[in-house]
Amino acid sequence: MLLGIDIGTSRTKAVLVDADGREVAGAAVPTPFATHDGMVDMDADALRRALRTVLGELGDRREQVVAVGVAGMAESGAPLDAAGRALAPVIAWHDGRGQAAVAELEHRFGEDLALRIGQPVRTVLTVAKVGWLVDHGITGMVRWLGVPELALHALTGVEATEFSLAARSGCYDVAARDWMPEVPNVLGFSAGVFPEVLAAGAVMGRISGAAWSGLPDGAPVTIAGHDHLVGMAGAGVGRREAANSVGTAETLVVRTEAVPDMALLLAERVRLTVYPGGREWAALFGAARAGLVLEAAATALGLSLQDLDRLAADATPVDVGGAVDDLSHGVPASLPDAPPGEVWAGLLQALTARTVDGYTRLTKVAGPSERLIVFGGGSASAPWLRVKAAALPVPVVRSGARSAVARGAALHAGVAAGWWPSVDDAPVHSWS
Repeated sequence: MLLGIDIGTSRTKAVLVDADGREVAGAAVPTPFATHDGMVDMDADALRRALRTVLGELGDRREQVVAVGVAGMAESGAPLDAAGRALAPVIAWHDGRGQAAVAELEHRFGEDLALRIGQPVRTVLTVAKVGWLVDHGITGMVRWLGVPELALHALTGVEATEFSLAARSGCYDVAARDWMPEVPNVLGFSAGVFPEVLAAGAVMGRISGAAWSGLPDGAPVTIAGHDHLVGMAGAGVGRREAANSVGTAETLVVRTEAVPDMALLLAERVRLTVYPGGREWAALFGAARAGLVLEAAATALGLSLQDLDRLAADATPVDVGGAVDDLSHGVPASLPDAPPGEVWAGLLQALTARTVDGYTRLTKVAGPSERLIVFGGGSASAPWLRVKAAALPVPVVRSGARSAVARGAALHAGVAAGWWPSVDDAPVHSWS
């Protein structure tokens, strides 16, 4: 078996995949982020406990694992001291800390920095979070590891990262594929805190000193990369196809073999990153924090996601106004005074409008795609898929993968195990 781990914002998932690429077992637990005083973070030890729990739910089948792949959210991570101990909690990617660091970077580098890192300078970036930690008295930091890297370290003791995760740091030149030491220097720390960048599928370490995991000693472990991109491999998204990853955040992604016009890309609010493996790039558009929007709306309406989907199937959508913006930023929204099914249909329509806008912008930057493949938790919503299919200019299909990101991580583990030369050579998947 191959083991794929996906550490997401809301859930941490693990799947076992066989040599035919089939998901034969899976488990999921909440990712232990907590909100306090307007901040969102989690204890590094709590993350390890979540990993132990989700792996434990796989039972004795863990003994059959021959290789492990880890994917997850980018930008979130923790500083470590020389002994590998966490000096601070893991700050969530969407936490707003780091505004002073952003202002300093904008002052020192102007617009040139965004053109090199492939995205606007904002608090989401790793450098903004580390800059905030430095400003608030963190000392003794010798390493900074993102969430997937923390999992690699816990399982193997090795410190390494992957191209697509490095590219989300805010101090990595995505076209040149190299660190920019002048950026962290401005914020009072060194680029040396970031580990070596290796290609997804490379053997980055082997299970050692991790009896808590139940995994066989010596099994190779690789970091597969940034979750949205790893999910493309798990969902079977080809080079001429677009991906629609729908989890806590909804993102549209296309692969590209060349760096596009960076000025046009940023003008269209598209972001550029390095694709796992380091040989290609990916253009991304963040449509909305769709998962947050729908979870908050379901709570306000007092019904489950599944019940609301059933009610929306034949409902006439109502105008939800600015509810999507409010809910995505944690602001209590005033939902229309209408039957829940009509409100839900309105929310799905409003979210789809953002998906269409994102696809249009990606097309301007990277050209058209043959179809859109949807994966992630939001792909289970049949009415949402119907709205997307009616609104988009290309066929919309749903990936058959139950856990596309975790499956993609497992396929990268297959490369590390020598089962196939690349994830593009792994068993194909089905769509519906």
